Amino acid sequence: MKKILLVEGDRPIREWCTLHLTTQGHDVAALSDPRQALEFTRSRLPDLIVIAADSRSTGAFALAASVRSHSRTARTPILFLVPTQDAVAMTQASEIESAAVVSKPPVRAVFIDAVDRSLALAEADNGGSPEESLPGATRRPFAPGPSSLAMETKEATVLTIVLRNLVSLARSLRSTSLDALLQRFVAEAREIVLGHGGWVVRVDATGLLALFEAGPNSRRSHATRALDSALAALLAARRIKRWAETELPDAPAPTLSIGCGVHTGDVIVARLALGGPMSSCIAGQTADVANRLNGRAKGLAWGIAVTETAALRTESRFQFGRRATLTDTDHGVTVPILEALGYNPGVATPDELVMMAEVREAVLANAMLARLAGDVDPETADRTIVFTGGRAIGRDGLPELPDRRVERRIGQGKFVTTYATRNTATGLDELAKTLALAETPVDFVERYLDEYRILSTVEQRNVVNIHEVGSTGAHAFVAVEGLKGEPLSDTIRKRVSIGTALTLLAQMALALDALHDLGLFHGGLRAEHYRFRDERVLVLTDFNVTSRVLALLARDGDDQAAGLDFARGARADFRALGLILLALLSTDSATVESALAGRMPERAEALHLPVQLSQIQPCLDGLLGVEGRKPFERAEEVLVEVLALKDIWSRPVFTET
Repeated sequence: MKKILLVEGDRPIREWCTLHLTTQGHDVAALSDPRQALEFTRSRLPDLIVIAADSRSTGAFALAASVRSHSRTARTPILFLVPTQDAVAMTQASEIESAAVVSKPPVRAVFIDAVDRSLALAEADNGGSPEESLPGATRRPFAPGPSSLAMETKEATVLTIVLRNLVSLARSLRSTSLDALLQRFVAEAREIVLGHGGWVVRVDATGLLALFEAGPNSRRSHATRALDSALAALLAARRIKRWAETELPDAPAPTLSIGCGVHTGDVIVARLALGGPMSSCIAGQTADVANRLNGRAKGLAWGIAVTETAALRTESRFQFGRRATLTDTDHGVTVPILEALGYNPGVATPDELVMMAEVREAVLANAMLARLAGDVDPETADRTIVFTGGRAIGRDGLPELPDRRVERRIGQGKFVTTYATRNTATGLDELAKTLALAETPVDFVERYLDEYRILSTVEQRNVVNIHEVGSTGAHAFVAVEGLKGEPLSDTIRKRVSIGTALTLLAQMALALDALHDLGLFHGGLRAEHYRFRDERVLVLTDFNVTSRVLALLARDGDDQAAGLDFARGARADFRALGLILLALLSTDSATVESALAGRMPERAEALHLPVQLSQIQPCLDGLLGVEGRKPFERAEEVLVEVLALKDIWSRPVFTET
């Protein structure tokens, strides 16, 4: 039996939580006042504290700060209950306990699972009960202090990512387009930092400040991960520009100028709750220098400025160029700085070379933007441009899905948001594609779900399994099998044997046949849409449903056009299969990248395989529809060609099918 303290001001929810916790065998003390809860915590030392928090009250986060800052209770795990739509409270709670936040009103399965996980993690971390822990051995690394303040000093790396040309963008874009662009920029920058093991200290419309610390599971230093994030931000700026060109057609193509600063040193990390909600912040000379680096880099026409201290901790992974200095007048020191040019190809693995070339190009392009005139001129220096967004920039509340624990967001499209989830009933990892009913056209939702209901009838192992198609009060959703194997595009860049290439071709063709037999086609097939299961079975995981539904709605009622679309789409799918086969068999990197991007190589000779592979040429020609061959439109035609080749190579063709 575990002792659990529940702090919830809403009586019905307090009683609901108490009921379900006691049925699990726990000893529950339910209180409504955070001040009483603090005294209870210090006298009774519960195994878990469940705190209901929202952005309107300060008591919940003050209670959390007091618990964390006292040596006797600092190891006690905290689980937050936060209203689903309260993004501010969700962000604050996540900064304190990133893996222990449950949306309110809670769902029983999700709530009980979160409680069990918090208790299990605490037991594993503590190696015993809270009473047995030493005063200095806190689960949170901050030193004890007043109830409103917890802080420590540690060596870490600070990263600034700044959008330099905000004023220029505000002048050239409509307010709605500017809002969408900034939302996208901030969201991508945040995801990059989190993906490299950092945490976001401060975020606004023009960028963010992030901290990278040493961790037990981090193979690379915090300085390396910070510089990785800075280079990824430059690549993200190029992606956002391409996205804006298609999603913001009413606006001129925006160019984003990005500035980054990276500095390593002693950082004061503090969590404060001074008469308001708890917030995290950093301070000290390291943070000050990092903030000033972007301005210095702008004056030098650099994209990324790295202090020498940080560069020395990044080993040999990166290339650096020009040198300069930054004068820190507040502390009376001169800091040597370097220009980051990208990655060092000499330490690259084969699958990293293409990415490193793209980064180098992005760095050079961004450096050119740094040479352009700044945003502020004498006429507008005393003016302030103010704009507001349709929704708060920050972490959105995760949706509540039946029998599923939503873990993190992994993708965002025009209407569809994809989350990594765990099915609490089966224990399986899934991907949940969700549509917010209040923000998505009804006819799109209906068509989208109908297509997935049709796809859920497929029982072919080379097509991803559709586990459930349904809706809640706020979201429609599709739950699909979660695959952890690498995408086919990564395998192609590593190169495979000829027998394996033909085996993969057979599996891809069978997946397309299963799709076409339902009267559906993909229409935008790429190698990355196939992914491996653990047993190395190749699986079609993406069906291009959003694009296809939008096209169908645009031609609604035109049956003849719909029939032509299917005929062209089915043929286009097999042509895409030909390009994937070309990438599998080619040794020319330019040909491989063109094929992976879905484009025919610019050189005609690239379509002709080497003489030692001439037996496969008829199959490739049939897929691509070239050289006078009748274009393939069925898997049967592909399999006939592949079977004719089964004795040519020593490895059997169908060992994996």
